[in-house]
Amino acid sequence: MMGLRRVAVAVFAFTFLAMAQDIPLSHRDFTGESTGLSEHLSLTVPAETEFKVQVLSGIHSQVNHVNDPVIAEVTKPVFVQGKLALPQGSLLDGHITMIRNAGHAHRAAQLGLRFDRITLPDGQEKPVAAVLAALENPKMLDIHLDQEGHLTGNRNRPWKGLAGGFTALGTFGALKLAAVGSAGASIALPLGGAAIVTYETLWRRGREVNLPPDTPCRLRLNYPLTVHMSF
Repeated sequence: MMGLRRVAVAVFAFTFLAMAQDIPLSHRDFTGESTGLSEHLSLTVPAETEFKVQVLSGIHSQVNHVNDPVIAEVTKPVFVQGKLALPQGSLLDGHITMIRNAGHAHRAAQLGLRFDRITLPDGQEKPVAAVLAALENPKMLDIHLDQEGHLTGNRNRPWKGLAGGFTALGTFGALKLAAVGSAGASIALPLGGAAIVTYETLWRRGREVNLPPDTPCRLRLNYPLTVHMSF
């Protein structure tokens, strides 16, 4: 009986040693394998990639301030080499970087946005650098978007129209002067017309930037973005 027990103990010890050879010797070994796997399962969205979003936050140049938060949601998934990189519903956090309010003489307002963090539906959070690339309905919004992602309100009235107003005023004044002579020049000017043109050119303010909530647009990545694949 004792002999059988000794044999059983020896077999158990041999089996344990054999299994131990398959166990990683240290946490470093295990970390190395998982790191390699993680790199293999990551995707990089190239710089200059454009993707569709909705700007969920309502923005107005008279109401908002620099550093106010702005949130956008990805409305169309982004794929890299046929694999899903940015799922629909991913959220981008950004902020207002610059505001110049509208001024007199039809000076339109300007506003700048930057997005610096993205959160995927699986909980991943990644730093990002993205700007507005295009608006779906710029004419309807009456906003111009430049290459740097700055929004500018369109003018209330084209300068050609104002020039036409000046021309008409000059013609009317010339006719009045011809009718009354040089002696009546001081009272011949059409004061009402002059006041209207002065208001149009010097007093009337330009348009503010107004981006309603859920405005559809496109963002552009300034730098590559690497994310882990979701399963």
